[in-house]
Amino acid sequence: MQRTAGRYFPGLMTWSVYVARCADGSLYTGVARDVARRLAQHNAGRGAAYTRARRPVTLAWSEPARDRSAALRREWAIKQLTRAEKDALLMPAARPAPAERFTAIRPAALTFFRKLKARNTKAFFEAHRALYETEVRAPFKALVEELDTRFARFAPEIVGDPRRSMFRINRDVRFSRDKSPYKTHAACWFYHSDAGRGVGSEASGGAGFYFHLEPAQCFLGAGIWMPPRPALARLRDAIAEDPEGFEAVVLAPAFRRRFGKLDEDAMLVRLPRGYAPGHPAERWLRYQSFTVGRALPLKDALSPRLPAILARDYEALTPFVRWLNRAIGFPPHTSRL
Repeated sequence: MQRTAGRYFPGLMTWSVYVARCADGSLYTGVARDVARRLAQHNAGRGAAYTRARRPVTLAWSEPARDRSAALRREWAIKQLTRAEKDALLMPAARPAPAERFTAIRPAALTFFRKLKARNTKAFFEAHRALYETEVRAPFKALVEELDTRFARFAPEIVGDPRRSMFRINRDVRFSRDKSPYKTHAACWFYHSDAGRGVGSEASGGAGFYFHLEPAQCFLGAGIWMPPRPALARLRDAIAEDPEGFEAVVLAPAFRRRFGKLDEDAMLVRLPRGYAPGHPAERWLRYQSFTVGRALPLKDALSPRLPAILARDYEALTPFVRWLNRAIGFPPHTSRL
C-alpha cells in the first residue's frame, strides 16, 4: 500500500539520509524512503551486509532529501567524513537546515557586485558579507541543488554540489598585477562525477557546464577550458581519428544556431607536433580549449525560471560535453545508481 501511495502520490513519500549506530559502536550511513522500515530490515538481517554481523542497529540521525539523487549525494558526502566529524554531525546543534528551494537571483546581487567593483577591499566586503551570503551565495546554492536534480534526468554523470560547484569569490592574486582581493562576479560549475570539479591546466577535471553572473554580462557555457597536456593530447588524438564524428556535433545546424562556433581564445597559430599540414582535422587540432556558450539576457538570469532555462540549454549541449568526456576517458552514465 505504501509503495502504491508513493507511486500515485509522490509528494507523500520523500527520501531520507540516515546514520545508524551498530551494536559494536560503529556507524552505518544509508538512504531510504521509509527509515523505520529500513532499520527493521537491518535488524532482521535483510539489510546491508555491513550491519548483519553488527545487530542490533538503532537510528542515530536522519534528514530528508528532495529526491533520491540528492539523498545519494548527501550519503556520499557523509561517508567521506571522519569519525569525529560524524559524531559532531549527530549532535542536534550541528544538523543542517534543509536546502532552500530556488526562487530567483534578485537585483540586489548585481547591486552588490557593482559596489564591490567600486570598492574592492577586504573592509568593504566584510562590512557587506551578510548581503553577499543572502543575495548571492544562498540563491546560487539553491540553483546548484535544483540543476543537480535536473541533470539526473538527462546527464546523470554530471553533478552539482552546493558546497563545491560555486567558485570562491576570493581571487588568486599571487601572479597577478591586479591585487584586488575579490571577484566581481559569481559563477558555478557542473562536472562529471568521475572526473572531479577541477578546471584548467592544473586540474584533472573533465568537460562540464558553466553559469556566469555579473552586472555587465551573464552567460552559460559548456566544454573544457585549457585542459592539462595529457587530456589535451587525448582530445586531439580522438579528433584526429574521427574528425567527422566531432564535426557532426559542433557543426550541427541546431547547435550552430543556438550557440555559434567554438570559442577561439588561445588557439595555436601552427599545428601541434605530430600532425602534418593538410590533416583532415587541421582546423580543430589548433584549439587549446573546447568551449562554447551563449549570452543570457538579464531578465532570464533574474527569472524564477532560470533553472529551467539553463537546463534546456545544458541538455542541448550534452552531446558536445559527452563527446569530450569520452575522449578523455569519462564515459556517460545511464543513472546515478
